[in-house]
Amino acid sequence: MRSRFDEQLAELNATLSKMAALVQNAIARATEALVRQDKKIAEAVITADDEVDSMEKEIERLCLMLLLQQQPVAGDLRRISAALKISTDLERVGDHAVNIAEWVLFSLTGMHKNRRIL
Repeated sequence: MRSRFDEQLAELNATLSKMAALVQNAIARATEALVRQDKKIAEAVITADDEVDSMEKEIERLCLMLLLQQQPVAGDLRRISAALKISTDLERVGDHAVNIAEWVLFSLTGMHKNRRIL
């Protein structure tokens, strides 16, 4: 029973690490798009955000499954609740990267979400 729980915790940690890497990449790419005023990079950042959003949902699912099936206590409970909070924060940082990319597109095209503003 404990070995299955440990496997699920390892899966949670791996998924959280992958999400963090994706968000780190999104920030770097959004910054690059801003500095270079590159439309293609900005569009790629926006498109890649769907994966970050789905990973947040997957982490939430894993955490809830662990909480409901394993009923963890002490350190394990803190680890799971921290993963929930971290994934929410990472998703929000990913959204900020998208906002930067959208501003790059706006500065280049005068369009914001397919509506002309200028």
